[in-house]
Amino acid sequence: MRGLPLTDRENKLFPSKTIAPKLAVGVEKPQTIVLFQLIVNCCPHVNEKNECQIYAKRPLMCQSFPIVAGAISNRCQVFNYRRPGVAYDEPYSMTAQLKASNKLEQYIQNYLRRNSRKGLRFWEYDPNSKKWLDKGLYKD
Repeated sequence: MRGLPLTDRENKLFPSKTIAPKLAVGVEKPQTIVLFQLIVNCCPHVNEKNECQIYAKRPLMCQSFPIVAGAISNRCQVFNYRRPGVAYDEPYSMTAQLKASNKLEQYIQNYLRRNSRKGLRFWEYDPNSKKWLDKGLYKD
């Protein structure tokens, strides 16, 4: 399971039992959490009509959907026909989604720059095993 990434501020929008760390940095072990993650399959803020109850202040990842890491996610049912490496005419401009995706990426990069030091490593939390996984050295 890979949870929806949340910033420190966004993490506070959710009940604590639905949140776990996602990404941390540290030299010999995870020391500073960079991102959190939602660890439930259904967002607690989506009602039975599939409406977001915190729409105005929803997390950046929700704002950016279906853009994930600068590209359109194939998990979105509207765009799941897409194949990697194929160019498509876009039916929507997705300006707001790209802006939110870039803002999330900038949040991560700024956090890493502020906490950068020699020997810094990435750590990813696996909510299934409840263990931190060493993802290697941070390269600026």
